Amino acid sequence: MPDTEQALPTESEPITPRRWQCCHCGGGGLDSYGDTCRHCDGLGFC
Repeated sequence: MPDTEQALPTESEPITPRRWQCCHCGGGGLDSYGDTCRHCDGLGFC
């Protein structure tokens, strides 16, 4: 008879989301006019 109880997940480090450098501002967060990049909202990554 197979075990029907599900194993509890072990505690581990949280998975970090993948981030890519913004191709519009180059990761700086500002556009060529010095304003906040509209593509990444100034974060520098997408």
